[in-house]
Amino acid sequence: MTWTRTRTLALLLFVSVAFNLFVAGMSVGRWDRWDWHRGPHDGPRHGKPMSKIIEYTLGDSLTPEIRERLERHHDAMQETFRESRESRREIRDILIQEPFDREAYLVALDRMSAVHDRMRAETHSFMIEIMEELTPEQRRKLVEKLDRKRRFDDD
Repeated sequence: MTWTRTRTLALLLFVSVAFNLFVAGMSVGRWDRWDWHRGPHDGPRHGKPMSKIIEYTLGDSLTPEIRERLERHHDAMQETFRESRESRREIRDILIQEPFDREAYLVALDRMSAVHDRMRAETHSFMIEIMEELTPEQRRKLVEKLDRKRRFDDD
């Protein structure tokens, strides 16, 4: 069997198609991990801090006092975010253990629920305080941003 020009072109065509499919697959795979306003992120969002959403959305229209409160809230929530990440890791670790430990899994789920309940309560009380200080236009702009972020929640 001799190597001909036709075989060379067929091989190049195959390599080109394979490479293009690889690039297309990578692009589609990363599609859900791209924030068109700020670039790539590390996968599906599990709760971007509300203080950062407010700061990003309202930007220069915020007073220095509100900016300082947003930063304090963000700093205060770091421990809660760390606990949330740890509880998700703990659940993943339990799920891959052999044999499966149902009781450990239930305890880990309860721990994660408690952390998320605390996170929600802290964020909601913070939001009430901040919303009282925002102008109607700022609140409207924030609600529009939150609606855009959650546009896929409707079934």
